[in-house]
Amino acid sequence: MKRLLRQAPLLWMLTIPLIGTLYAMQDHARSSMHILATEVDRITPFIPVFSLFYMVWYPFLFVTLVLLFRKRRVAYYRTLAAVCLGILTANMAFLLFPTYVPRPPLGTGWNFLVPLTYRLDEPYNGFPSIHVLTCYLMLRGSEVLPRWTRRVVIAMAVLIIMSTLFIKQHVLADAAGGIAVGEAVFRIAGRLFKPKPLAMPHGDPAATESV
Repeated sequence: MKRLLRQAPLLWMLTIPLIGTLYAMQDHARSSMHILATEVDRITPFIPVFSLFYMVWYPFLFVTLVLLFRKRRVAYYRTLAAVCLGILTANMAFLLFPTYVPRPPLGTGWNFLVPLTYRLDEPYNGFPSIHVLTCYLMLRGSEVLPRWTRRVVIAMAVLIIMSTLFIKQHVLADAAGGIAVGEAVFRIAGRLFKPKPLAMPHGDPAATESV
């Protein structure tokens, strides 16, 4: 029972899908929408296989947060708080600045999960990209993880970010906005969840260790 209670803080991760309902409420066409696509976006290749990485976004977030929880609680709380704050910020942007992402015709052939992705996630409200924002936060939070584990997290975060562009779900401005918002909320969350200094033996106040 005590072991289960120690894992209870993981339930705070349920706030992510809860806040995500705000996006679902806005995921529709508006009378006036902005298109942020540039020439670079237009010549970026459409690579359907990247839909696999796009679809593992949710599991990637939760697995990374569990790893942070087990390694260092303060890093878990900081990253989770940043994710929630970031998603709220993004939804405010969607309300004030609705966007539309042009999609290529799929045609026939080997499209993997792109048609499913397009049905589940409409081409509206992409700036800033929540996929990119949250993946960037996993990348930032992973600084406390062991080297090889962090490398896997970074690789997956980068692949998911790339997938948003290669399956034409987002444009470069969306990705840049997601990274910018991610960095801002991560710093804000860092002020709320600071590592506790631990005094080393012999009372050396200068020697501290993050928990």
